[in-house]
Amino acid sequence: MLEASYQVRVAGVIPAELLAELQDLTVSVEPPETVLHGSLPDQSAVVGLISRIHGLGLRLIEVRRLPNDEDPPSPPHPAR
Repeated sequence: MLEASYQVRVAGVIPAELLAELQDLTVSVEPPETVLHGSLPDQSAVVGLISRIHGLGLRLIEVRRLPNDEDPPSPPHPAR
């Protein structure tokens, strides 16, 4: 199975100890959420990430598999 790209939304800010484990994912903070983007090798890795998030007591908002041709969205720019 080929790697797939995912978007994972978590309420609040992810602790530094988990961020250290997520070095292959792009992390953006969009208050009041943290959004992770990146490729995971298989469903086992997705379940492992969800389990780790749950184990830290964080509230998982959304896990979405991105279409193969969709790049992770850029964080919104503040209004001027």
